[in-house]
Amino acid sequence: MTNRTKYNIFLFISTFARNLVEVFISLILFKNGFPLGSILLFYLLGTIFSIPVSYLFVRIGERFNYSIIMCVGIVAFVALQLALNAVTESTFFIISTALLYSLYKRGYWVARRYYVTEVIPQKNSTKPFSIMMVISEIASILAGFLGGSLLDGLNASILTIISSVLLLISIIPLLRIQNKTKKTKIELIKNLKKYDKRNILAFSLYEINNILTFLFPIFITIYVKDTYMMAGAVNAISSLAIILFILFYGRIIKKRNYFVLSSILFVLICFAKLFFLDYLILILCFIEGFIKKMQEQSVSKIYFENRNNVDSAHHNLIYQIIEALARVIVTVPLLFMSDVRMMISFVLIVISVELVIYACLRKNQKLS
Repeated sequence: MTNRTKYNIFLFISTFARNLVEVFISLILFKNGFPLGSILLFYLLGTIFSIPVSYLFVRIGERFNYSIIMCVGIVAFVALQLALNAVTESTFFIISTALLYSLYKRGYWVARRYYVTEVIPQKNSTKPFSIMMVISEIASILAGFLGGSLLDGLNASILTIISSVLLLISIIPLLRIQNKTKKTKIELIKNLKKYDKRNILAFSLYEINNILTFLFPIFITIYVKDTYMMAGAVNAISSLAIILFILFYGRIIKKRNYFVLSSILFVLICFAKLFFLDYLILILCFIEGFIKKMQEQSVSKIYFENRNNVDSAHHNLIYQIIEALARVIVTVPLLFMSDVRMMISFVLIVISVELVIYACLRKNQKLS
């Protein structure tokens, strides 16, 4: 069995297991009486914690083994699920769960980004990467419907058991991929200077989208339908659109980069979602998923092309830091807003401003 096959098995099982719960975290907190401010504080603290955690995990992964980091992330997610089953509205609960959320996110993604650069060749990466994305989105579709139906109809502890067992199983094929340990000296500032400003802007712009992923389930619950199943259906429909994009149009990204176009369309469709309610929002979510995959493929193209400029450890770490800082900067003003529609609008305006700056920088480079 090749390393890529082992990774794909891990990818399917872990994505399915994570999305049984992760896509509903903000909704679980909201339905248990947490105000928007507390939910955003949880998200903000988790993002702030992720900066030192990312640095620590990359150091451990380079010195010892990235599978250790993945194991820490998965165990943290299991602990987070157990905490969500016993929700208590308190400062200690927000801080402790935010820390678990950070350990899970960074442990999983630092290790996952390491392994994906190990199993995908530097040249001709489009096809294997597209296959991985299809596998991931199929898992997301199944998880969205199953997770939503279980949360609506059964005790959340059953979902925790299913998710936890599958996550632990998912590590097995990953452990069989050889880890090339090395003593990389972390020189963050030196390597950060090698990064093109446009790429920093592109990565931060794309990662701010995650805030919308956290807010839209609450928006749908308030304005469309108050069920987990509806939130799960939205996630599943978006994943279906992503699969169709990859199958029919994914290869166009190999020839050209459509980051600016896809980002403009993404902002427009998200604004439309704020006003076209009821079940029409499902159609908009399908279109959004299609556009978002075009954007993600474009960002991934930038990510893989730039891994030749710095070593993989620094490339991974710098991306994690850019991601965290961008989300922190945008999330802080949201704490002073009380309406979820206003919050989403603010995030979209920030993305629009960054997009204009990015387009201007790219135009200036072409002219020069």
